[in-house]
Amino acid sequence: MTTILKITEDDFESAVDIASTFLKSGGTIIYPTDTVYGIGGDATSGIVVKEILKIKKIKEPRPLSIMVSDASMVEYYCETGIWEDMILNKYLPGPYTFILKKRRPLPASQTEKIGVRYPESVFCQALCRKFGRPIITTSANISGNDSPVTFDQIDKKILNNVKIAIDGGPTKYQAASLIVDLVDRTVLRSGGEAISLIELPEY
Repeated sequence: MTTILKITEDDFESAVDIASTFLKSGGTIIYPTDTVYGIGGDATSGIVVKEILKIKKIKEPRPLSIMVSDASMVEYYCETGIWEDMILNKYLPGPYTFILKKRRPLPASQTEKIGVRYPESVFCQALCRKFGRPIITTSANISGNDSPVTFDQIDKKILNNVKIAIDGGPTKYQAASLIVDLVDRTVLRSGGEAISLIELPEY
């Protein structure tokens, strides 16, 4: 049975504590970001990665993005230089996913690169700080279906496969994050009307 926790930005400490404790036990959660509702788990656990792919009905290994708490966590897991740091400092926190080279192995991605998010969400930021490790952030949907931007839009098949689900109301941007590959310097996915394409500064 899924436990649903309702939060507001002004009252979320209990939800943060419960979600963090559950993540530390190897559990998976559904939670609101600034863009869409996501499925989260310990990005350093191969078992958790496999569970989330199973929930989304993804049969083959596929890279999953991670949510981080701050720049130091990015630096620990990813390779960045002056140019990358300038972009990250300018646009994060925000509705973006930036693809970076991995500095060390992470089960969330089997490739040399990893998608990194630092959402414009007080809840997400507090959860990452409390958990102390990167959290998987992938849309809470069956692969190929629409990404939910309200709690009511989450597919019941997805909801029933997690023990903890956090209802934070409608997401801020109501659209998936814009994805920018900072390794190949390309925009891989644009966001909704509320998210403008960013202009990459000259290298």
